[in-house]
Amino acid sequence: MMKMASAAALADSTQEAVDDCIESLCVRESIEPNYLMAQVDARHDLDTVARALRQRWPGARLHLSTSCMGSFTEAALAMGPEPGLCLFAIADPDGDYGTACGELGADARSAAAALTRAALRDADRFGESPTLVWMSSAPGNEEDVIAGIQDVVGETTPIVGGSAADNEIAGDWRMSNGESTVAQGMVLSMLFPTGKVGAAFHSGYTPTSQRGRVTRCEGRRLFEIDGRPAARVYAEWTGGAISAPSEGVENVLISTSLWPLGRTMSTLGGADVYILSHPETLGADGSMTLFSRLAEGDELVQMRGTIEALVQRPLLVTQAAARVGGIEHGDIAGMILVFCAGCMLTVRERMDQVRISLAEALPGVPVIAAFTFGEQGPSMACHSRHGNLMISSVVFSR
Repeated sequence: MMKMASAAALADSTQEAVDDCIESLCVRESIEPNYLMAQVDARHDLDTVARALRQRWPGARLHLSTSCMGSFTEAALAMGPEPGLCLFAIADPDGDYGTACGELGADARSAAAALTRAALRDADRFGESPTLVWMSSAPGNEEDVIAGIQDVVGETTPIVGGSAADNEIAGDWRMSNGESTVAQGMVLSMLFPTGKVGAAFHSGYTPTSQRGRVTRCEGRRLFEIDGRPAARVYAEWTGGAISAPSEGVENVLISTSLWPLGRTMSTLGGADVYILSHPETLGADGSMTLFSRLAEGDELVQMRGTIEALVQRPLLVTQAAARVGGIEHGDIAGMILVFCAGCMLTVRERMDQVRISLAEALPGVPVIAAFTFGEQGPSMACHSRHGNLMISSVVFSR
């Protein structure tokens, strides 16, 4: 039987925080993990976290990543003036787990494929497709990273995770597997658990009537929608809630968190399911940049979010993940939540309400949250994708 546990700490000292979490797992939970995930405020030092975990559990595979403003577990919100640190432990001696960490370099797709093969070797399951891939990468090349992983494990293997984050979009994010720590790279986990796994990938936003086609773009920079300057079209679509600048370039990341652009990802029960792109900047030249890649010909839909919908969505996506995995409510052993940092900052004053709703719906179930600068996950009708302002959930059975 798989056993899971979580621990959380708030402390200025990284050593103190990780020691508190280790003591909690040893004393309160009495668990000997085979796999450990850490979600850590970027003010903490990942190398210190890794050394402490390696010393206590030398055989456990580690997946460590920074998370915007901290994290939470089912028992505690680790998002205070002091930096937070949360651990999620899986004890599964009959399962197999492998990790790898490295730089992505100039060819992110090839690097991701190489790290995938390394993580499979670490799990002693080379040549097989895992039940689940968990990824934490530097923001910027997530689409290429997913493609590289799929080059090795195929397109039907669920890939879930989130882009590592810091507190001020200053490039202070880090990732580690306990052996290597990187900033412009990724850490990757191959999970072959003995229990069932369910994963879901949702947005908490609704479509408006405003839509058009991408007629000119380059990667994550959008120039034209229906032959018109994209920034001006976007400002019109928001009804003036967002304005295009008259000169220069304006960062609109915070103000656009309730106004993403959507693309149809799949159809479920006759309703379109959308993947979102978060506008980052608007330029006086009519261009705009986003946190995900577009292609000419894509249909864009103006989406609209509310604080209430974002607060309620984590529980809904977790319930969906359990259904996907065929996991009965009483058989849930643990859960990992990926919650976009932009969404989190929008509803920050109500994050403890999010935590409490999950804890009440899943009494006694260990939970860890990651607040990310990009989200990855599968839909029921298509392969794993990268999006923004999204929420992913992974649910494990006993």
